[in-house]
Amino acid sequence: MKHVPPTSFLCERGREWISLRLDGELSELAQKMLDSHLARCADCRAFEEQVAAIAIQLRAAPLEELERPVEIVGRRFRVPARMWSLGAAAASIAAAAVGVVGFINLPSSSPLQTDAAPLVVVAQPSGNEDLRCFREMRAAGLKPVVLPPRPGRGPQKT
Repeated sequence: MKHVPPTSFLCERGREWISLRLDGELSELAQKMLDSHLARCADCRAFEEQVAAIAIQLRAAPLEELERPVEIVGRRFRVPARMWSLGAAAASIAAAAVGVVGFINLPSSSPLQTDAAPLVVVAQPSGNEDLRCFREMRAAGLKPVVLPPRPGRGPQKT
């Protein structure tokens, strides 16, 4: 079989679909798209002819009898308990190191930093009491809590 290098993404996808169509696993939409591509691409048409001929030869060939059955002998690899404990110890040390480094890099709140400007929050005066309250809570770093309406009460009138 001659190697036909794919020239584009469409050719690569088309060659995958050719294989799926030979096995009867290609969807109807993908078959239509493949037929459209094969109508325009001579390289992929040649590839389909070659692959189809090989598939026909393989399916027509008689099955060979094996002299002896195939055995897959796999040695189970067991990790000793000592290695597990060593890995757990290494993971614990790594986690502790990450924690220490993270703690050291936290910003300090000590009064030693005199070059930092104090935080001053000025709220604009407003006639809206809810807005003023919200601005004060935001300045204090608090989050407002919105309570659900009580059952049995309709919408409140202002």
